[in-house]
Amino acid sequence: MRPRMSDPSPSLPRASLAATCFGHAVVFAWAGSALPWRSGTLFAALATLLSVLHLATAVTALLRRPAWQTWAWRALSAISALAFVIFVWTMAAAALYLWKLYPRLGPPVAGGILLAALLLSALTLPIAIWGARYTWPVRLRAPRPLGIGGSLLGGLFVLTLPLAGSAAQGEPARLVNAKVTSELSDVLEDYAQEPASDSPRTVAGAGAAECSEPITRERLTLLVAYVAGRGRASSACLQAQNPRELRRALKKLLAKKARAGSTVVLDLVTSVKALSPTIPLLDALEVRPGLDGVCEDGRCLPAWQLTLSDAFSENHQLPSIPEASYGFSTELVRKALGTAEGKPKRGISGLLRIETESMSADANGVHHLARTRATPPALSQAGIAQAVAAAQSYISLAQEEDGTFRYALDPTTGVEDKATLNLPRQAGTTYALCELGRGPEVERTIRRALLAFGPQETKFGEVSALQDAGEFGLGKSALPLLAMLRCRSLVGAENDRLLGQLSRLMLKMQRANGSFYPLFDAATKSGKGPHELMYAAGQAVLALVLLEQQLADLRGGAAEPLPSAGQLKSALDRAMGYYAGPYWPKPLRDFFFFEEGWHCQAARHALTSHRNDAYEQLCLDYVGSRLRFIARSADTSEPNFVGGYALGDLFPPSNTATSGVGEALDAAITIKKKRGLPIEADRAILRDLVTFLLRAQWSEAGCYACRKPSQVVGGFSQQLASPSIRIDYVQHAMSAIGHGGELLF
Repeated sequence: MRPRMSDPSPSLPRASLAATCFGHAVVFAWAGSALPWRSGTLFAALATLLSVLHLATAVTALLRRPAWQTWAWRALSAISALAFVIFVWTMAAAALYLWKLYPRLGPPVAGGILLAALLLSALTLPIAIWGARYTWPVRLRAPRPLGIGGSLLGGLFVLTLPLAGSAAQGEPARLVNAKVTSELSDVLEDYAQEPASDSPRTVAGAGAAECSEPITRERLTLLVAYVAGRGRASSACLQAQNPRELRRALKKLLAKKARAGSTVVLDLVTSVKALSPTIPLLDALEVRPGLDGVCEDGRCLPAWQLTLSDAFSENHQLPSIPEASYGFSTELVRKALGTAEGKPKRGISGLLRIETESMSADANGVHHLARTRATPPALSQAGIAQAVAAAQSYISLAQEEDGTFRYALDPTTGVEDKATLNLPRQAGTTYALCELGRGPEVERTIRRALLAFGPQETKFGEVSALQDAGEFGLGKSALPLLAMLRCRSLVGAENDRLLGQLSRLMLKMQRANGSFYPLFDAATKSGKGPHELMYAAGQAVLALVLLEQQLADLRGGAAEPLPSAGQLKSALDRAMGYYAGPYWPKPLRDFFFFEEGWHCQAARHALTSHRNDAYEQLCLDYVGSRLRFIARSADTSEPNFVGGYALGDLFPPSNTATSGVGEALDAAITIKKKRGLPIEADRAILRDLVTFLLRAQWSEAGCYACRKPSQVVGGFSQQLASPSIRIDYVQHAMSAIGHGGELLF
């Protein structure tokens, strides 16, 4: 017996409905399986259910079963309407929540979430209305019940969304104030003045602090990382009902357990917020790098311990793009807390977000930490000289016996990555030392660094090419060549033979239109490849600029045979003409550029020998496009982000990208000065940018959790939440700061 229908429509669509539902079924099936929604969540369940109902409706429409089609479509309509309400409310609440959590980031984030909500609405609301028109009883489609339902939903949104937004902020700890912080700082000052009992140690590897009582706003909670008497880093959680009791507990801990002269780090909990899941993509943003710590089951990690781990660089939310990392990883946080064993994946459920007032103490005194960093040197001529000297020292200490530079270093574990020689990074680091290095040791470091190129040479008659992985790429020879040319005034003619071989290679690698082949073909002894190689072309132009400037000095030496002055001028004219013109059409310059910083450096060096107006303009246009991403005080609510290359408050600025823009900006200002153009606006941005880089540099005071501070000081990480130091990060930052200082002071 067929089920009785109430007021069914006499004619149901078939082909159009089936086509629509099949398309929607594919979209929702993909969403339920590929998007970063944990299995078993409401979102995953709704997406899967909608996919099944769409498929069922499509099949029944094609089978010409009106009764079955009516029931399937009615169910699809109802579930689509429910999904629309849930999706829109959840995403609106998430937008308001993030607006509160990341001030000034609200408009772009809310706009992005709104676009996603509109897409979901387009996939749910029309099909719900269409299905209601054909399958719902007339009495449910009357204006009165629809008006009542709409009013109730509107009231629900108005009453509940503000509550969702206000939930973003943590509950402030009731007993914490400036006096409490000052008193704890005084205790640290007394500790720092005690004579060291042995060689000082840092709190690297301290681990999570375990609290005996719940962390609440009604109780004072102080996380203490210290070095125990035997030299092992440890953590403790001190809790008290009043400031005097807390101060007494800290004094007792430092007197009985801490090793005098070694580092101590205090984190006073100032607010708490229990986390609950919403949308996984947004859940991953609940903990802000450098600001928030996390607790679970009484075990706590303050912000500095999270940022020094991989919690913010190893969260792979998208199964379809496994390389992409976003937000923080709850699994890695629980592993670091020691609470992951024997528990299923629970997302952020059960985690407690904490904000803290942080300070450290060492033999040099007490340091108040802002976003995990100690106070940087002042933006002054002396402060910049100090930063450049520290970077130079880092590079010199990173040099191996064979002249190569250590590739990477983990500051917290001391693990070194002594990867095989990378020619561009070796040459770029050497070039930076020759540009800005000072002191008696720098010449020795440069000589040893340049000697590392010789074993990588393969001769092809009057030209040679360098390779480090079986491939003769343009940049693998261009950057070593410009390093040898730039360093020649320091080390003399000892590299002139190889310098001449590579100079002739550069001319051989140039196409007729002035551009450069990306690869050298060993079989044909000529350039090959139809594409451009990022960075390498600008390096080749800079190498030819430096060669032209030193051509007379190289005559009659080991670098011969050298091109004539006319040949070299023609090559440079063609190169500058191509990269200033057809390489990057002017209409594109209003929208975006690739990385053209080396062209800026080439234009800067050419100001004294081979000026080209259009080529200089390429640099000015490129820098203008990049300065839009440098955070200014009016753009961000986070003072520590001002001057950094950032896409908003959501993610910490990239130190590496900031350095690259800084190098190009240094060149652009120099070009503008030569042209007589105004530069004050650019200098103001440069001041912010250099200040940001000074803050980002690892210092003695900021190395409170470094395994081997002497290896780390002077280095630069990729960004705040990705602590690994690479040699190219250091050389680019050194160059941006050093040349920036020359323009500012």
